[in-house]
Amino acid sequence: MAYFNGTVYSETLGMMTDIAVIIPDNGMARLENGDYPVVYLLHGLSDNHSAWSRRTKVDLYAEQTGFAIVMPEVQRGFYQNMAYGLPYFTYISEELPKICHAMFRVTDDSAHTFIAGLSMGGYGAMRCALTYPERYKKAACFSAVTDAKLFFGDNPCGMGQAECYSLVGERVEDDEDLFFLSAQKKAFPPILQCCGGDDFLVEDNRRFHKHLTACGVDHRYEEWAGAHEWRFWDAAVEKALNFFAEP
Repeated sequence: MAYFNGTVYSETLGMMTDIAVIIPDNGMARLENGDYPVVYLLHGLSDNHSAWSRRTKVDLYAEQTGFAIVMPEVQRGFYQNMAYGLPYFTYISEELPKICHAMFRVTDDSAHTFIAGLSMGGYGAMRCALTYPERYKKAACFSAVTDAKLFFGDNPCGMGQAECYSLVGERVEDDEDLFFLSAQKKAFPPILQCCGGDDFLVEDNRRFHKHLTACGVDHRYEEWAGAHEWRFWDAAVEKALNFFAEP
C-alpha cells in the first residue's frame, strides 16, 4: 500500500492545500486502463485531512476492497463556496478529481467514483452527490449534518454567528440545502446513510431518511448504538467501502 501525505496547489483556492491519498497494493483492483477506483472521503468540522488515517483503519479497508482513498482538506469551510471566504465546494466537486486523476492515477470515470464523509463531511458528500449525481456511482454519509438551515440557525457545534455568516451569508440557499436538492427529479446514485442512536444529529438524520424515502431516492439507512465518535465512524466507513464494492 502506498500512502501520500502532502500538499497540492489548487487554482480554485489560489493556494497550496493539504491532501492524503491511499493507493492499495492490489493490482487486481485496477481498472482495464490501469486507473484505480476512487473514494473521496471528507473530514468533519474539528478534523483535517489526516483524521481518517489517524483514527480509523481505513487503510486496511482500502486494501481489502481495492479502492484508492482521497482525503482532502477544507479547514472549517463546510464544503461551501463560502459567502466570505474560499470556494471549497467548487474545489472538491470539480478541481480535486482532476488533480487526483493526473497525479495519482485514480479514475475520472463516474462508474468507479464514490464519495463519503462524516458530520460536516457527510453534508459535503451528500451535497456533491445530490448536485452532480452523474459524477458518482454511490455515496455515503455518517452522522451527517443533513439540515443546513436548522444547523446554521441553532449552531449546535458552537460555531459563532460570524463564522456561520462567513459560510452562508444571510441564509442557506436552495442549492446548499440537502432537502431541496434531494427533492429534484434526478437519477441520484444509491446512498448509504448511517447515524448513531445517541448522536446529537440522529433526529435530523431520521427526518432526512424519511424525506429521501418520500422522494423515492434509492438509499439504505442504518442506525446502531453510538454517538458522534470515531468508534462509530470506523465501523461506518468499513460498511461504506463494502457497500461501494457491491455490484
